[in-house]
Amino acid sequence: MNHDPQSLVGYFVTEVGVRQAWPFVTFTSNNASLTPAELRLYIDTTCDVSPPPSLVLDLAADEPAAALPALLEVLNGTVTYAAVTATADLILSFDGGTTLRVSGAPSAWTTHDVWWLGNPHA
Repeated sequence: MNHDPQSLVGYFVTEVGVRQAWPFVTFTSNNASLTPAELRLYIDTTCDVSPPPSLVLDLAADEPAAALPALLEVLNGTVTYAAVTATADLILSFDGGTTLRVSGAPSAWTTHDVWWLGNPHA
């Protein structure tokens, strides 16, 4: 099932990691009216975390874990803004001013969608 990225507003980050070949960010909500309670963002392209100094992630196909140091910057952050640009970039802003931008363009190693949201328990 596809999920609207704008539904992430109010969710907070509880986990970052690598599943198979894809770095991921897990979002959780304590609000019982939001379903699912957890959503996971999988990344299969370049992304960056800011504010400056920006940590640019240009992952090699054999190094998906290279994203983890930068993704740790959003751990425990609550999503305050979510949008998808005309070029399919995903923009997530967090309380405290951190922003995660996932490119909408595939990279040489992209094997799936460039990014997608899914229920980690489905």
